[in-house]
Amino acid sequence: MVQNVLFGDSMRKATILILTFACLTFFAAQSARSQFRRHHLMLIVSKGLPGVTIYDADSEDVVCRAKTEASLGEAAFSIDGHTAYVPTEHSLHFIGTSDCKDNYVLDTGSDQRLHGIVIGISGNIYVTAEASKSVLVINSGTHKVTAHVPTGSEYSHMLVITRDEAKAYVSNVAAKTLSVLDIPGRKLLQQIPTDSENQRVALSPDQHWLVTNLGPDHKVAFYRTADNQLDFSIPVDGVPFTAKFARSDTIFEAGTQDGKIRVWRIDPQQKKVVATTTDELGTSVGSLAVNPFNGLIYVSDQDSSKVAEINPATMKVEKRLYADKTPDCIVFKEVD
Repeated sequence: MVQNVLFGDSMRKATILILTFACLTFFAAQSARSQFRRHHLMLIVSKGLPGVTIYDADSEDVVCRAKTEASLGEAAFSIDGHTAYVPTEHSLHFIGTSDCKDNYVLDTGSDQRLHGIVIGISGNIYVTAEASKSVLVINSGTHKVTAHVPTGSEYSHMLVITRDEAKAYVSNVAAKTLSVLDIPGRKLLQQIPTDSENQRVALSPDQHWLVTNLGPDHKVAFYRTADNQLDFSIPVDGVPFTAKFARSDTIFEAGTQDGKIRVWRIDPQQKKVVATTTDELGTSVGSLAVNPFNGLIYVSDQDSSKVAEINPATMKVEKRLYADKTPDCIVFKEVD
């Protein structure tokens, strides 16, 4: 009888120890998982700061701010999201996204008036240098300019690249041309006349179209990437400025109409505008971005220093973010 009681006590103690160990193991695993949980960042370039502000994209709490000697309005995240690349007049800042400290500043010397910037899947940085009529190729690891790809224009402003980094497309704004570049060959393949000043460029997700905004002509032009020929244009009742694809069948265009910011939802298959915002968005559009985490459309107004967050289905403003002075470029990134 005594032996049975002792055996029962031993079993209960063993069970408690096993359950306690299991609980500790579970909570330790949860803690480790939370430490390595991915989080979402949003970066807004503010010309009036001048510099960038990095936010938690979900809560919109400020993570940190970085000031630069000047801000030309553009920035990009590194592949892993741990660094923000910010071009200025003749330098490229490598800024840590956790504390906004400069990890490195690359002086590009005679390659001045840096502006548009994109990051390839290789990690290479591509940035336009208007003064040298080229796109600089920069190794993100060594912080060295490894190549200059000529654009043929002193007005080379914004750019996009194909996923394989084989081609770049550059908007030459006042030159009224688009440049098509062979990146591996380091050469200019073609200049496409747009017959009107063009602003910003975008590639469709399937890379079938190159899109640019012909503000003076009040239309958005779609060029086939297969032969670099104009496929069609879509008129808008305003001055288009910048566009982003949400999907291959939906593109959002921001610009102005009678001095007020408007966003148009365009269906390329129907070749027409299918919806337009009517809410007050401001007067001086900086940029438009699609938040990949919540699907909302973000539009910065440089005059009011506000960012409108727009529901893409209703085209109504759901929220406004008060940003630092003169907000322009907005980019998002998921970070480990």
